[in-house]
Amino acid sequence: MIVFNASKRETHHAKGNFSLLAQKLRDSGKIKVNRKELSAELLEHCDAIIFGNSQAAFSDKELQVLRDYVDGGGSVAIFASEGGESRSKSNINELLKDFGIRIDSSTVVRSVYHKYLHPKHALIANGIVQPEIGQVVPLVLDSKAFESSSKRSQQDVVEHNTSLSFVYPNGTTLVVQSPSFTLLSSGSTSYPVDCPIAAAWEGDIASCRPSQKRRQGRLVVLGSTDVFGNDWIQKEENWNLCNVLVRFLLHQNVSFDPSLGRADFEEKEVVPDISSLANLVKTCVQEDEPLPQDYKSLLMENLFGTKMDNITDVLDIYKRLNVPYERLNLVEPHFESPQPSLRMATHDPKMILPPPPALELFDLDESFLDVRIRLHKLSRKFHEDKDLNIFVEEAGLLVVPDVYQDSQWRLDGIQLSKIVLYRVAKKVCDQICRLQCWSLVEYDDKHYFTYVFAACRIQSAEWNLPTSRRSQ
Repeated sequence: MIVFNASKRETHHAKGNFSLLAQKLRDSGKIKVNRKELSAELLEHCDAIIFGNSQAAFSDKELQVLRDYVDGGGSVAIFASEGGESRSKSNINELLKDFGIRIDSSTVVRSVYHKYLHPKHALIANGIVQPEIGQVVPLVLDSKAFESSSKRSQQDVVEHNTSLSFVYPNGTTLVVQSPSFTLLSSGSTSYPVDCPIAAAWEGDIASCRPSQKRRQGRLVVLGSTDVFGNDWIQKEENWNLCNVLVRFLLHQNVSFDPSLGRADFEEKEVVPDISSLANLVKTCVQEDEPLPQDYKSLLMENLFGTKMDNITDVLDIYKRLNVPYERLNLVEPHFESPQPSLRMATHDPKMILPPPPALELFDLDESFLDVRIRLHKLSRKFHEDKDLNIFVEEAGLLVVPDVYQDSQWRLDGIQLSKIVLYRVAKKVCDQICRLQCWSLVEYDDKHYFTYVFAACRIQSAEWNLPTSRRSQ
């Protein structure tokens, strides 16, 4: 019987991501899912127990039960994932340290693009360390069928190459020490390069229960849980790899020789973070040479200098060549420019006027309605005698709007009435004078109403109006 543990919130179990694996194992044996605390009674009739990436910590009692189970000849398979214990919050390393295995917190990535897009889905082609893994024999869980298959000769066993290509998705690396040994490595095309990713431990033949045969306790640790998950177990040769590991756990004619495995894995060296150190540049303090007491010794006078010894010889050459000797004059340079000289340009400041108000701010009645209509609307707003002064002021703005533009103060109703009456009388007088062909250019404002009254009487006489109407 194979038990899939699910009591520690495992991400993979028989009713989860290991369902396809459990289905293939169920054809020849019994499968059970454990959701209770680990105990000796549970593991009494168990051939192997599988932990698919536990997400909770084990108690001290459970760890001791697993140790006793392995020492008594039981088989345990532990699957981890990227990040190790720091991500899963498990304490499985407390159990593995007794067997010389530790799950690291790194991540295996593929350094070369090939077939699978995601870099964490590493395709490993040269990661087989134990040659026995390359020999694939069909998995048999039934005891009777296993006894008959064990009697076959070695010629019936199909041997394959010692190299298998398998996908290693979302996995981590392991630290393996004696007495454990390495089964698989990350190969040369993944990073970290050539590091253990699967390890095994095999104990001495233990005295088991009287109902069972004497056998060795076995432990298999794999750094990736998704290797045998539903999405990856049928990719490449992952099922063949699973077949060998399960047969090893069930003691079915598969054993590994630790002496044939590699032991030359290089230890990891801690490399400083160069990108972070580059941002923390510090000056190097160097020891300078002491300065001499005489600072003049630091000056090299013979490096630059002017000698006057050959001046006489140069002057004699002028005479020999019949060239007059003249002192050198300074030649003023003259630079010809293809463009005229620049002059400072002065411009009057541009007074930018404020933009006109938006269309929503315009008073359409003030812009388009006639004055008479606006006066009619204004007269309907005031109904009491106390509002007469306000009405006169508002009406004055409509009739004579230029008064407020010329005046600096706001006029009251009496002043506006006088101005309106004055302009009305002036307009009437101008009309009468135009009819009578008078020239009233020289009249003044004081006698203006007198002229208007006289003009009205003359005009009314011409129109033959009654006396009562004339007085009006």
